Amino acid sequence: MAKKKVYAIKEGFDFSKNERVQNKLVDSWSECQKYIKGVKGAIYKSFEDIDEAQSFLQKGSELLRKGKDKYDEDCLHVYVDGSYNSASRKYSYGVVAVKDNVVEYIHGGSGQNPEGNNIRQIAGELNAALEATKYALDNKHDKVVIFHDYEGICHHATGFWQRKDKSSKEYYENMNTFIKQGIKIQFVQVKSHEEDLFNEMADTICKRELNIDNDGVLEKYLSKNTIKVKDEEIKKKLDKLVIKGKENIIVQGQETNIEKTPQIESLHKSQDTEDKNEIIKNINQVSKEDIIKIANSLQINTIYFLKKCLSM
Repeated sequence: MAKKKVYAIKEGFDFSKNERVQNKLVDSWSECQKYIKGVKGAIYKSFEDIDEAQSFLQKGSELLRKGKDKYDEDCLHVYVDGSYNSASRKYSYGVVAVKDNVVEYIHGGSGQNPEGNNIRQIAGELNAALEATKYALDNKHDKVVIFHDYEGICHHATGFWQRKDKSSKEYYENMNTFIKQGIKIQFVQVKSHEEDLFNEMADTICKRELNIDNDGVLEKYLSKNTIKVKDEEIKKKLDKLVIKGKENIIVQGQETNIEKTPQIESLHKSQDTEDKNEIIKNINQVSKEDIIKIANSLQINTIYFLKKCLSM
């Protein structure tokens, strides 16, 4: 005989009393529905063991919020996002991995939601989070902070939200398979389209995958700032995301060769055009005898130099 289920309601609403319902246990599905049906953001779960149900109610959300909560700074940070094109019915995802403020990995992809289960951009969001975790594991990181705007990336991974469809169930299983390999994950929510640099970068990757115009936030940032990247391969990928500002995408270790601003660069080009022929002409007029004569005339009066230094 199957065990009788108990239903744990973490967030619900009692319309008969017009009051919020929190951390409530009920012993039937019909009673559970009274508190969760038509309630946006309802959180509930069924259990066969009452101790597990109580443990679920005692466990809080693991979701952190950027700008409000503390998270690990000394580890890999990965920003993820998803998008959707209603015309093509395709979703996309974008991943940007950053360590010590240097972009070390970017990746994008797209796909089609199965018939009868069109979860739009959420499919991209979940794929991006799995890709982020896989990248961290493949590159021997034991800890990663995943930044995202869709709350389900955290709540479906931790089991905090009820998983109703195939996509969220598979995401939970795959993410927990990764976690069992020993990686620690912190989930941090960022507000979308708030000009958070790396979140906007992930969003731009998503839009490029679907041929959707972006809002130019990256170009706006690069007009006044630089972005450091790990190597030339990452720079080439980022170059494809912008039309202007490519000169301010700098490969790590080449900071001393920071590209000129467009104004300075154009100035140098004009000077080169005007002076090139004159410089070549002057060089060709210098003879070997002239060079020897100039070299012999260069003397340093060491005694005078030392006297001047001692008198200071």
